[in-house]
Amino acid sequence: MLNFVALDLETSGLDCLQDEIIEIGLVKMVDGKEIDSFSTLIRPKGILPVKIKRLTGIKDHELQDAPKLQEVLPVILQFIADLPLVGHNVKFDYDFLSTAVQSPLANPLYDTLELSKYLMPGASNHRLGYLCSYLGIDIPNQHRALDDARGAAMLLIHLLNQCEEMEPELIWQLSQFLSKSGSLWHSVLETLSSRMIKMFPDRKITATIPGATEEDSNQSERIPQPKTTLDFEQCLAVLGPEGILATTLPRFRYRSQQCDMMEQVTKGLNGDKTVLVEAGTGTGKSLAYLVPAIAWAKQNHERVLISTHTINLQEQLWNKDIPLLAKLPEYEFKSAIMKGRGNYICLRRWHSFMKEDNHTPDEAAFLAKILIWIYQTNTGDKGELVLNYSDFEYWYRVCSESDGCLGNRCQYFKEKCYFMAAKRKAERADIVIVNHSLLLSDANADNMILPSYGPLIIDEAHHLENCATDHLGRAVTRVGVLRWLAVATKLLSKLEKIAFLTIDGRWEKLLLQSSETKQRTREAATSFFEMALSWIKSIDRNGEGRCSMRFDRGGNIDGIPSIPVAVDAELDNLLVNLRTLCQALVKISDQLEEGTVITGGGPGIIRDLAAWASVGQELSDNLEWICRHQEESQVYWVEGGGDSPEVVFRSAPIDVGPLLYEKLFSENRPVVLTSATLSVDGNFKHYINSVGLDFLPQENILEKHLNSPFNYNEQAILCVARDILPPGQVSNKEYHDELSKAIFHISMAAEGRSLVLFTSHRSLRETYQRLKDQYENEDICLLGHELDGSRRRLVEQFMEGRRTVLFGASSFWEGVDIPGEALSCVIIVKLPFAPPNHPVTEARLQKLSRQGRNGFMEHQIPQAVIKFKQGFGRLIRGPEDRGVVVVLDGRLVEKRYGYKFFNSLPIAQHIRDSWLGISKKARFWLTTGK
Repeated sequence: MLNFVALDLETSGLDCLQDEIIEIGLVKMVDGKEIDSFSTLIRPKGILPVKIKRLTGIKDHELQDAPKLQEVLPVILQFIADLPLVGHNVKFDYDFLSTAVQSPLANPLYDTLELSKYLMPGASNHRLGYLCSYLGIDIPNQHRALDDARGAAMLLIHLLNQCEEMEPELIWQLSQFLSKSGSLWHSVLETLSSRMIKMFPDRKITATIPGATEEDSNQSERIPQPKTTLDFEQCLAVLGPEGILATTLPRFRYRSQQCDMMEQVTKGLNGDKTVLVEAGTGTGKSLAYLVPAIAWAKQNHERVLISTHTINLQEQLWNKDIPLLAKLPEYEFKSAIMKGRGNYICLRRWHSFMKEDNHTPDEAAFLAKILIWIYQTNTGDKGELVLNYSDFEYWYRVCSESDGCLGNRCQYFKEKCYFMAAKRKAERADIVIVNHSLLLSDANADNMILPSYGPLIIDEAHHLENCATDHLGRAVTRVGVLRWLAVATKLLSKLEKIAFLTIDGRWEKLLLQSSETKQRTREAATSFFEMALSWIKSIDRNGEGRCSMRFDRGGNIDGIPSIPVAVDAELDNLLVNLRTLCQALVKISDQLEEGTVITGGGPGIIRDLAAWASVGQELSDNLEWICRHQEESQVYWVEGGGDSPEVVFRSAPIDVGPLLYEKLFSENRPVVLTSATLSVDGNFKHYINSVGLDFLPQENILEKHLNSPFNYNEQAILCVARDILPPGQVSNKEYHDELSKAIFHISMAAEGRSLVLFTSHRSLRETYQRLKDQYENEDICLLGHELDGSRRRLVEQFMEGRRTVLFGASSFWEGVDIPGEALSCVIIVKLPFAPPNHPVTEARLQKLSRQGRNGFMEHQIPQAVIKFKQGFGRLIRGPEDRGVVVVLDGRLVEKRYGYKFFNSLPIAQHIRDSWLGISKKARFWLTTGK
């Protein structure tokens, strides 16, 4: 595979039937060396979209004298001839070229994007520019055709050279998976491995997989002993104005708020208190709790647990903050990061999956993605992989679930079990980082998952209530049931190859009965979920697409429907068959364990059968509990509709506070809960009540508000538009017409550089369609959430260009960090009230109403204020940032509750005006700073 033509095209868009080629680059490689190249700009019929100009750097005037595509096609085809075509996502380029030729090209296609995913599975992404930069391959101008074609050619040479450094049998094994997946790379790798085996007959694949690595094998015992008080001066020696970080790190900035928070954390640790700290953006919260936490753990030999909500914060702690502190002299400590079992691969299950016959193409492609990584990873953590949505179905079959664990009977248990290695490392650590999900799982399992710990620090604590609502509830999905059946089918097919010694043919009879039950269960599942979907669609008469519908077993709640008789009958049928199949799996497992297996079998298949039966039983129990029980403390609902066949049955506790208190806060230990957004209208009352801290004695709670070190009154202005009439007062079309005008003029005042936050995807799409062409005419790039790429990619693109406007929905209200001039304006379209008809919100409002309380004031407003503060916080991310926040929802100044929003912000004044007046004031402020 050393003779080929590397191909790259730049195009005016992504649709080969509507968009045009604007540049082509070709590089001819013979024996792995470049011998010729060809490139040219191509004149399109129309002007280029702004996104393409930004991406490529190509301007319209550069294309005016370029040849038309038909003029250069003969030269292109002659250059390519019959050589294989290589490119990064080469099918995209091939489709455009074939469309131009009006005939499919006969050249074989080799995609370096696909190959890089197999050979570089641990890369954080597989874009051409990133991979080339990582490997030291120079691409002078990314997203220009010739340079990208040359980059793809050099990437391929590097990947093939990398293969030659690997064991021949490993490459051969990879080629066999790729053959089953239908990839053209299988023949290349098979040929390569055969040649390597002939050249190096003694170079064989390692007999054992490297497996988990540990820093040391000694587990430090933590013997309970009297606690000693932590000296705050010891902490100041690290973060104080004369501390070691201030004197040794040029970029470190002393912040009084950071030390104030550190003092509060120290008080909580010394007094076994629960500490609530709201610390504004830029405070440096993580170091403020890490420094005393580490000192406490070392001094008192007591492990400290830190829980976060987002992966971004977890990575910041693990990759930045902890390594920074670990480098300090005389500051040695051990840290670990621990995730749920499902994040780690199980080598026994992996090998079992690999050895199966008749892999589907998708299964084979997944196994190919994992194969090289298995021999490279030290952690076995799927976070090292880039998996797409469909891959997760297969990951579920190889991950380290507790139900399928053989424990010390597993050959990998002692030295090569990644989950046990992570757990042992956590047991030796002073500081352990987890996420809220694992924290709640451990609490729900009576602390049987995580190693014992003393102080608990919960960062991003404003997410705790919603995480607990999700995690302490139950859910059964159509996909989950069908996935369970698919794995059960695989297990039963394995049994057909086991020869079992029985006198009366019981074994064969048991297999036959199980197979018949499996088929009935599949039919019952299909009928039940189809009937449930029809029920949802019959109630969703407005055709609003996917929706959530609350139900009640006995129809006891006004306006809440009960499950129809027909759906209930199908549920009966499904539960009976599902449980019968689970019982059959258990019987087979028992017979294998008791009987005499002639061939095949072993503890693995026995445990898998019993474990999978247990999973199936849990599925059926959860489904019955959701559909057949009715407890006042729970809410029950079903989700479905729209274009997707997926149906989800859910239940959740209406009030998670008592559960969180019982499972998390009732123990006598220091707890720190911190976030930039915990308070509403200057107090923590709503938060305390929502997470169960109201069960604690008031004297056990320490509260602290810390303002951001940024000067918001100098760095930002807040404007509220009073003249956009909401839907209900005007038609949907009139509302979005006016909204679009306002967003356009205000963002133009900021020369783009705007983040527009929506509460509704539908509203986002309607506004996007109205403004797309207008922004094009002004040479401004418009990016839309779920319209132009993933959240991460959109933020990257936004930060790369100045004249850009980004439309974001719910997930953009927090966790988006865009410092500097790229972002100068945040536009909040509506106050972020949760939909009152969502089942959990509706149930909570009804409960408050029964208690004679105002659910809107006590629940909806506080929740909206917290999210509003998160959205406001997107603007100022550093001491040099300046900008404007514009709210296009007049309720903020018209309704009496508006003061709660204003009182919760770190800015003293605001401007009220028409949206046109605001656009003029914003332009003046951004231009003059006045």
